[in-house]
Amino acid sequence: MAAILAVAGCASLPSPPQNPPFLQSAATKSRDNLTVAVAVLTDDEAREYFGCPLGDEGIQAVWLKVENRNDYAVALLSRSMDPEYFSAYEVAYLNHSAFSDDANRQLDEFFRRVQFPAFVRPNATESGFVFTIRQEGAKFVNVEFWHGDGLSREGFFMKLPGGGFDFHESDFGRIYTASETSALTLPGLHAQIEKLPCCTTDKRGDRNGDPVNFVLVGREDDVLGALTMQGWDPTETIGRKSIGRTLASFLFGGRYRYSPVSRLYFFGRAQDLAMQKVRETIHQRNHLRLWRSPYTYQGQEVWIGQISRDVGVRFTWQSPILFTHKIDPEVDEAREYLVQDMITSGFLAALGYTQGAGATPRDAPRRNLTGDTYYTDGLRAVMFISSKPVPVDQIHLIDWGTPLPSD
Repeated sequence: MAAILAVAGCASLPSPPQNPPFLQSAATKSRDNLTVAVAVLTDDEAREYFGCPLGDEGIQAVWLKVENRNDYAVALLSRSMDPEYFSAYEVAYLNHSAFSDDANRQLDEFFRRVQFPAFVRPNATESGFVFTIRQEGAKFVNVEFWHGDGLSREGFFMKLPGGGFDFHESDFGRIYTASETSALTLPGLHAQIEKLPCCTTDKRGDRNGDPVNFVLVGREDDVLGALTMQGWDPTETIGRKSIGRTLASFLFGGRYRYSPVSRLYFFGRAQDLAMQKVRETIHQRNHLRLWRSPYTYQGQEVWIGQISRDVGVRFTWQSPILFTHKIDPEVDEAREYLVQDMITSGFLAALGYTQGAGATPRDAPRRNLTGDTYYTDGLRAVMFISSKPVPVDQIHLIDWGTPLPSD
């Protein structure tokens, strides 16, 4: 039997361990009388639990445990977690053997049994798996339940082990001590954002780089979750492996979803996190950098950011790998792309613009650290990210000024 199943990728009929290791990495949150625990299985954990190499098929299993303390049932919206999620039978079928109908039926039944149920009954607890598209580095797990009183949602930004992703080097909660953090009012936040330096710098702080052109305000899970939901991927650190993959993508064409970005500095340190959206070629991408600031607003973190659009690759002596991306000189376009992305996410609660880097006209552009020119209206977009969905017609526009095109 084991040999038959091995032809399809499963070493044997699944025999899950009693205390699987992924339970140790589960995160738990409570809201609306629902307690939700989430764990994202690694490829090795999935192989151990299911007996099948799900990662080889591009599948990532997400474990859920939900305690419903309400007097009504709630229905899991699996599509909200992943619009391309796999059904239990689909996962089983990908691991079917060509030679044993009986083994295939047992595999079908196993995956059907471990799938998270469609409903959680009143005052009941259920657990099981949702089978999602495989991601590396980080995964945002959006858990939504529909019920008679509306919609309940909780989001989990899960860092995944393995790889060399730059945000693994940061512990966002320990960057500042409590005494180093200032709680700001809305006018205070406005004033403080306008006081920030215009631009990123090199490591020594001697030369200015790209302009700091946006701010995100919200809980870590909500901010990073909104970005991840909109297709932003974390980036790998610059190292031998990532440089090799970058060179291969550059020389032979192709997509490198987690390609690294260079280090820029703000608050005296390199970015705490970088994310990007890539096209099918390494030459074009949107990419952003984030720094956790020492400020909070209504108990929420304030993240300072820089975003630009890469439109090509060019040779340079200023890079250790002898080439760098060329940015679109109209950096305001990338900023507005991000604003529209957050509107589309459905979690943008409020939006305002402050003065920032200062206006730079087209006929007298500035240069970043690699020599690319850029121009800007000099404003910073400040986006407040909610924990719950916000209809577009309910997004609050803060009257801090209106962005104007540069000359």
